Amino acid sequence: MPIDFSLVGQSVPVLLKGLRITALVSLIGIPLGILIGTLAAYAAQSHTLLRPVALAYVELVRNIPYLILVYLSFFGLPKLGVPASAMSVAIGCTAFYTGGYFCEVLRAALKSVPRGQSSAALSLGMTYWQTQRHIVVPQLFGFLIPPTTSLVIMMFKDSAIFSVMSLPEMTYQSNLLTANTFAYLEVLGTTALIYWLCSVLMAGAGRRLETLARRGARQA
Repeated sequence: MPIDFSLVGQSVPVLLKGLRITALVSLIGIPLGILIGTLAAYAAQSHTLLRPVALAYVELVRNIPYLILVYLSFFGLPKLGVPASAMSVAIGCTAFYTGGYFCEVLRAALKSVPRGQSSAALSLGMTYWQTQRHIVVPQLFGFLIPPTTSLVIMMFKDSAIFSVMSLPEMTYQSNLLTANTFAYLEVLGTTALIYWLCSVLMAGAGRRLETLARRGARQA
């Protein structure tokens, strides 16, 4: 049976409407997760009580399926007396999951910087945070950008999970369209194409940032 391109054209505006919700969740949740992951990474490197907390957080993210986390948040929080809309759960789960994985990305990047440089800076009288700011952090971006780009793309695509709680993001809109038209190939194929195009754009932006970071490192 040939593809009905008229249905493709009709589905695009509806899917783009859902894409706005997907983008909103990603634009808020992912940066928030990167912030959480940064704090967790430095906590995991410390010699305080925060270290086991950070490591337990990472293990929690690693070992609990994302869908289960979404269900627990969406159905469990109201039972505990915490009001939780679909949007707030989506942003919170995105941040929580992104933070756990970014913590490990950042920890690996921090270990990629030769320890002797930090030791030399500390021996010259620089404080720990001065060493991080002037010595360690400027070298991190070349190590951080490729895995962070992959993480951002992964979390953007995984936002499709939020369709299970009726958040009107792109996958939810595609489900509504297929329920009304039974045009699975046209609608789901268009949905996949939009996800792919967005991922390609993000990957291109990541490569550009990586090039700029390496150029800046060579000039430094």
